[in-house]
Amino acid sequence: MTVVVPVLNEREAIGKVLDDLKSEGFEHILVVDGYSKDGTAEIAQTKGALVLRQRGAGKAGALATAIDAVATPYMLVMDGDDTYKAADIVRLLPHAAEYDEVIGARTGGRQNIPFVNRLGNWLISKSFKLLFGEPITDVLSGMYLLRTDTMRQVHITSTSFDIEVEIASAIASVGRITEVPISYGERLGMQKLRSRDGGRIVTTLFWMAYYYNPLLLFGGLISLNAIPAVAILSWALYQKLAFDVWHTGWALLGVTLFLVATEGAAVGLGSLLTKRSEQRIMLELRRNP
Repeated sequence: MTVVVPVLNEREAIGKVLDDLKSEGFEHILVVDGYSKDGTAEIAQTKGALVLRQRGAGKAGALATAIDAVATPYMLVMDGDDTYKAADIVRLLPHAAEYDEVIGARTGGRQNIPFVNRLGNWLISKSFKLLFGEPITDVLSGMYLLRTDTMRQVHITSTSFDIEVEIASAIASVGRITEVPISYGERLGMQKLRSRDGGRIVTTLFWMAYYYNPLLLFGGLISLNAIPAVAILSWALYQKLAFDVWHTGWALLGVTLFLVATEGAAVGLGSLLTKRSEQRIMLELRRNP
């Protein structure tokens, strides 16, 4: 396994991160630098890590660079800001044989995550579960274990912090994904994730759902017609019971919307069941090649 640490101006933390990794026995460390201006790359080199200058933009470019460079069967990605601890890596490793991605879910130290970021992560994780059928609670975690050959099949299009969503979406569609609890510490250095990045992440999530499972996405959206359908039918029934007035046109509209919503839900459920069957078949093929 290679530990991949993407960095950009992490002078305050990178030395401590690398010392922490080596103290836990991890020697294959690749630092991918996004052209830091504060000496981050030089510090990493003095600590004995292999340092590469990334191609492409943002964290996504750093990971694309790492995927091409890593020669080991697995790669462990972790942020270089000292928020993740090397001791937690051993929690992810036992699941490597069964899963293409193992996410470290930040259950300890959540007070170190800004409230707005926690709320955004919760909403995005809930949307991920709805769109991909995977009960992942921390899809934006910065520590995760990946199967290298699976990642080489993923075409990365992200350019920023939405890379975690793109990777998780791709893995959930073509492989197996799970998570284990880890801790989260206080960040060293300047926070780079901004509230405005949330819009980009949500857009990427829905684009990935459209790309990998459009029937589930559109089926789910169509099923939302059930909301106005119930409202209209409830109003029509109230008018009938309270005033003995039957609004035939509105009732017909409500029934029509409800039938459309039912069809959408059926399409989405069928797509989800098909995807689950495909995943089980792929798992059996992997176990019995």
